[in-house]
Amino acid sequence: MRILFSMMPAGGHFRPLVPIAEAALRAGHQVAVCTPASAKVQVDAYRLEHLPAGHDWVSDEIASVAHETSVPSDHGERLTLHLAAEGYPGPEAVRTARDILAHDWRPDVIVRENTEFGGYLAAEVLGVPHVSVGAVGASTTYLDVALSAPALDRGRAELGLPSDPDGRRIHAYLHAYLMPSSFDPDELSIPNVHCYQQTSPRLPGERLPDWVAELPAPPVFAAFGTMHPRTAAWHPAAAAVAAGIGMLGCPGVIASGGAAVGSPPSSVRVVDWISQPLMLECASVFVHHGGFNSVREGLRAGVPMVVIPWFTDSVANATRCVEAGVAVSVPYEEVTPEAIRSACAEVADNPSYKQAAEAMRRRILCLPSVDDMVADIAALSR
Repeated sequence: MRILFSMMPAGGHFRPLVPIAEAALRAGHQVAVCTPASAKVQVDAYRLEHLPAGHDWVSDEIASVAHETSVPSDHGERLTLHLAAEGYPGPEAVRTARDILAHDWRPDVIVRENTEFGGYLAAEVLGVPHVSVGAVGASTTYLDVALSAPALDRGRAELGLPSDPDGRRIHAYLHAYLMPSSFDPDELSIPNVHCYQQTSPRLPGERLPDWVAELPAPPVFAAFGTMHPRTAAWHPAAAAVAAGIGMLGCPGVIASGGAAVGSPPSSVRVVDWISQPLMLECASVFVHHGGFNSVREGLRAGVPMVVIPWFTDSVANATRCVEAGVAVSVPYEEVTPEAIRSACAEVADNPSYKQAAEAMRRRILCLPSVDDMVADIAALSR
């Protein structure tokens, strides 16, 4: 069977697909990954076949605001609405679909991460099943079908497809949720949803640097994803995180992603990048921006968290983490060194957070595996 994967050109959107693609290869299927050309290096790093499709419009949007040092109070709400209603399901999805259809590589199934709709449109044109994978959280709110269906219906018309005004075709086959249903019960309202085990990908030969072994205690680990560090407005929050961790009197490790973090004390080690799944295996607390990839990987390792939501799905993700008892949330607007110090201390000193994170980890480990997911995907085309 030939399985085509499609994704937005961002690490957090690609990483959930990697274990599925690798499992498909192990099962003897042919695999290719369609992304804009800018993400080819990511695909090549995991030794997967890359097919160019679409344009990296998200980077264009980030570049347009990258140098702004402050944002309006309603920035997050406006951006989220734009992405859900016009960005992800809009003209760029049609462009990606056309590029997929132009390739000679013909899939039997298309698997897309859930913000990438070009794969869905291409699959509908080809008459093959399509699968969505929850790379971002809060699908029923952030990716509300009522918001995305009108733009997608315009795209369907451009591609000669019959109208689907209610968006019933979006989840006509399978939606893979990589968390237990108890984390977000609303996800169960999505048609054809199945829960599977979160599996964190690793690059070939991936390891931690030797200095991690010399840390005197499990560190507080902070990471900010692939998008936030590219905006100047995030840098003050990143610097406050570094200063706040430095006030704890314990080791800290920060994967800054290039964000400016000031001059934290020597107890805090700052690197541009480090293997997040491996760091989480030895971290005491995980401080992050609320991306669903970080939420899943943190809970897969059973690590309690401090979440700093800003926009898109991060606000809903943070709310879910707080409701599950696995995290303290510090909104972006309220981030100060003292707020981060206090939140980290609360999570580290109160055993209920660790216990709740470990309980969620056990639930994750009891879910069907990524190999089971591949078998379910293959069954769709029989």
